Amino acid sequence: MPHPSLSICIPTYNFGKFIGQTLDSIIPNLTENIEVVILDGGSTDDTRSVVAQRQHDYQQIKYYRQEGRGGIDRDIAKVVSLARGEYCWLFSADDLMKAGAVDKVLHHIQSKCEIYLCEHTLCDFEMHPLRGHPIFNHISAPEIFQFSDASQRKRYFREARTSEAFFSFLSGPIFRRELWERSVGIPESFYGTCWALAGRLLSLVSDGLMMHYLAESLIYKRSGNDSFLEHGVVHRLRITVEGFGHISETIFGKNSYEHYHIRRVLRNERTLPHLLGMKLTVATSGQKEEKTALNQIVLKHYSDVGIVNRCKYLIFRMLPIASLKIGYALRKMLEKFMTPQGSTKAQLK
Repeated sequence: MPHPSLSICIPTYNFGKFIGQTLDSIIPNLTENIEVVILDGGSTDDTRSVVAQRQHDYQQIKYYRQEGRGGIDRDIAKVVSLARGEYCWLFSADDLMKAGAVDKVLHHIQSKCEIYLCEHTLCDFEMHPLRGHPIFNHISAPEIFQFSDASQRKRYFREARTSEAFFSFLSGPIFRRELWERSVGIPESFYGTCWALAGRLLSLVSDGLMMHYLAESLIYKRSGNDSFLEHGVVHRLRITVEGFGHISETIFGKNSYEHYHIRRVLRNERTLPHLLGMKLTVATSGQKEEKTALNQIVLKHYSDVGIVNRCKYLIFRMLPIASLKIGYALRKMLEKFMTPQGSTKAQLK
């Protein structure tokens, strides 16, 4: 096999019921200068056999298995170390690649930028397309950002709408493998946050990276399958607020422009209604320790100076559970009333 231009890197664990569909979406995109590198973190399901069925006909698919689960951060680092391509595209084992996506990436990487950033189309669990998911507020056309230019860097952080602008989504960035090798000195504390990918790439922003925003969706993303929820909603919120917050503060500094906007984006993604829903979930579970932990994380979430943050935190703490139950029941009734009889999610997209 010739030296590949692009390595599609898939870390996986017990996603046997999804990874076949993922590979089937990638296979039509394959050419001889593409490799698919799969790292199985010790799955106990049929992942190995599902992959083997595709390997039989496509030599570009490489499968590696480790006996112990390393965690997503270390598994990402391991699968990239196994890649041989000039560029790496990390890919979720339950998402789908759009037709022609690889050809577009191969065309773009000829410009030799260090990072390329694509968007995705959000789907339901059954992969019916729902909507686009813009990464920026007012940037909708392809654009190259040179982070060594202070004005471009500030505009990039200011315009960020989702944390995908900061490389939180596994399948979003395509990066030079040499870039990854330059970032090996990230703090050990980044491992275990579930955001070491973002930590590695963000740690190089101050070096003046050149990043090309493609402004195009190349992926169908499956919703309702968040593996980070395996330890509960409070732990999932902690990963976002404390984990990503730790990486941002460590790299850029607590009072930096960049850290401010990363925290702003995290609040946009974990909104007050979302947090109130978590409050209701925790209250009905009867777990006192979870309630205390949730209150502490939400306090940190809204700890930035500002009357809006202060008011949102007070609303979260003071709104009674009984009111939340009534509000939730009314919302479900309204959703049922607004949904035509016999409609499906695919029809409602």
